[in-house]
Amino acid sequence: MAKQLYDYWFVQFDFPNEEGKPYKSSGGAMKWDKKLNRNIPENWHCGNLFEIATFTNGLACQKFRPKDDEVPLPVIKIREMHDGISVDTEEVTSSIPESVKVYNGDVLFSWSASLEVMLWAYGLGGLNQHIFKVTSANEFPKSFYYFQLLGYVDVFKKMAEARKTTMGHITQDHLQQSTIAIPDNKNIADRFEELISSIFEQIVKLQEEISNLTKQRDEFLPLLMNGQVSVNSDLPDYVNIVRIATYFCDYPNDFLGFLKLTYKKELSAQNFLLRHTYNLCCKHHAPPPIRIFFLVRPAAIPRKVG
Repeated sequence: MAKQLYDYWFVQFDFPNEEGKPYKSSGGAMKWDKKLNRNIPENWHCGNLFEIATFTNGLACQKFRPKDDEVPLPVIKIREMHDGISVDTEEVTSSIPESVKVYNGDVLFSWSASLEVMLWAYGLGGLNQHIFKVTSANEFPKSFYYFQLLGYVDVFKKMAEARKTTMGHITQDHLQQSTIAIPDNKNIADRFEELISSIFEQIVKLQEEISNLTKQRDEFLPLLMNGQVSVNSDLPDYVNIVRIATYFCDYPNDFLGFLKLTYKKELSAQNFLLRHTYNLCCKHHAPPPIRIFFLVRPAAIPRKVG
């Protein structure tokens, strides 16, 4: 939903005008821009990604190993962008500059080999080289530069496809040469942020819950399998709960996809199964993350899990 609204406002230029009507569709004044090769609204201009965002490259973290007497930070590499923090994640000293520390909700852009943009949600960490931490420039809001960058990554990928080559990495020159439509007055971007920020916060919170579920799964399942813990006579139903939770831990993108369907109100016919499963959670006093897990999406359970 957030991406659709962004496209509606900043690609089709149907953001609300002074009367609350879609700007372009209501006859808003447009002008031709040679660099963008398209019409853009008056009082907008062609700029580049540096005008709206600052790109800070990570460190060669192997040069900043933690000392024995300090609490280290996990190193965020492309693997961690995909899979989160694991036991195999390397560590870096906590005394690295604040500019390369990453917090939940920060925007990351991997610029070498794999071109990806994400909202980080796996806890405090240290940024490795080959990844940019993207922050605001000229006070443009996060939602605006996140979607602008996300759209331009697609441009880079299309360029690579047209040349039948693999885009090896993105340089500062590539970012400097980028061309995007930017409003002269950023009020429209601020209005977009007011609508979208809660969705961004929800995405981060959901990923935090998935991480908690993963941790609880990894701690609970070995104990259950070797008989160190047991449950009552409703074991088959309770194990099904664990299977469902495990499924979404292993496939978080499916869970986020279900969330998108919720926002679109495209609810499936799985409500009865969910209510039954949630009631079991309450009956067995399931840990809060699992209970929240089932509350978020009223039709999130696939027909077959396992």
